[in-house]
Amino acid sequence: MDNVIRITSPRDERVFIRVKHGHFITATTHINYYVGTSDIKHNHGVSIDTAMLLAEYYNTRGIEADTVLSLYETQTLGAYLAHELARPTMMSPNPNPNLYSLGAEYDSQGKLIFRDNLQRMIRDKRVIVLMSCITSGATVEKAIESVNYYGGTVVGISAAFSAARVIRGIEVNSIFTEEDLPGYEVYDPKNCPLCRQGVPVDAIANGYGYSQL
Repeated sequence: MDNVIRITSPRDERVFIRVKHGHFITATTHINYYVGTSDIKHNHGVSIDTAMLLAEYYNTRGIEADTVLSLYETQTLGAYLAHELARPTMMSPNPNPNLYSLGAEYDSQGKLIFRDNLQRMIRDKRVIVLMSCITSGATVEKAIESVNYYGGTVVGISAAFSAARVIRGIEVNSIFTEEDLPGYEVYDPKNCPLCRQGVPVDAIANGYGYSQL
């Protein structure tokens, strides 16, 4: 994909996203920017630095967690985040040393499920939901519902990028926001101005990446 812009975090120049302006569709929205987080998810060094930034939010606020639930290929980042949250710091000298790091599994209808051997890592646990990129927040809302169904409680939401600031009353802990993308917009698919203007769709995007059309 051409004309990709790299945006770095002012808190750590080693943490970055790659964005492209255009017309993209997700499962629930149309957006005018594609936000690429492949390096954050798959580059060892970038993932570690990203996890450190995300962990600061919980350490400085005294938010304790038992499990990091990673959605859409963020398992590596989730493991690093769990490691950082379990590590004693000045702000959090006595953290939970036994944090769980779980990947997501979905049934044929797209609902998040936990196998019998993993339910103990959710039930009665304080859970952080982790995604690489949040647009409308619909995916996170479904994850929260699933965690509640299995008896857990979501105490935090983290993402590399998020256009949503609060989901289900929980503040989103993100490194990048729509303020980093001038003119960023999320549209209802039934009322997308780009579609009305006849602007062709550049790609279909989801938590795994994009597929050009």
